Amino acid sequence: MSRNNNTEVSNSLIKIASRYYTNSKRLLFKSTRKPTRKELKITSRIVAIGILVVGFVGYIIDIIVQLTLQAIK
Repeated sequence: MSRNNNTEVSNSLIKIASRYYTNSKRLLFKSTRKPTRKELKITSRIVAIGILVVGFVGYIIDIIVQLTLQAIK
């Protein structure tokens, strides 16, 4: 009896997971769309600016570390 109960529980969990996956996939595809050319340009610019800012901050930190190490020597 314990084995049948485990099988029933497993089957019900699989059904719940399958239903959740199907509903989530349906919701995702209903709510998403291809970006327009304008949205893609804006997003690309924002990403490029972010990359430049992170690179610049890293460069400044590197310069500060090098100057600090030279001052210690």
